Amino acid sequence: MLNVIIQTIKNHYGSKYGLKNQWVYSMMVRFGDFKQYKDIDFKQVKRLVFICSGNICRSPLAEAVALKAGIESISYGLNCRGGDKADPRAIAFASKNDFDLKNHITKNINLYVPHPGDLLVGMEPNHAKALEELLGPMADPNIKITLVGLWLPVCKAYIHDPFNANEIFFNRCETEVVAATNALIAKLRH
Repeated sequence: MLNVIIQTIKNHYGSKYGLKNQWVYSMMVRFGDFKQYKDIDFKQVKRLVFICSGNICRSPLAEAVALKAGIESISYGLNCRGGDKADPRAIAFASKNDFDLKNHITKNINLYVPHPGDLLVGMEPNHAKALEELLGPMADPNIKITLVGLWLPVCKAYIHDPFNANEIFFNRCETEVVAATNALIAKLRH
């Protein structure tokens, strides 16, 4: 029985850590803790800048989805060295879903050059906090920060990193990234 529970957690949340974060952040969403990340004037948005930890799974897929939709976008990793390819599973997932990550090369956030109208799009609340610190108190008011999952029909502040997860969760996560990115694009187009 315990093995079934552990496997269910791995399949649906990636890990016990993913389950805990999903629960904590879903409660925070219910209490309105992330409202500031939904205060976006989409008429001002010129480019989507997707951010995740390693720039190998979530953010490059979101970038590919946006680019395919004709939206100017780019992606970066907060904790990557840069110069690496996307995760092979992300490349395979993208290919199966008519997106292209074969030529993706990771970029560290230190290479980010702000442009007026950028919307920085994190996958987890800690990404948003890191971006706030990176931009600093003198940040350009025309550059906003959001979380991609907040635009899903059922708002979600946290999309767990699938890098160390099993294949079932990896595909579940990447499917969610595609859905959240498409929901964000729909907001941008209205």
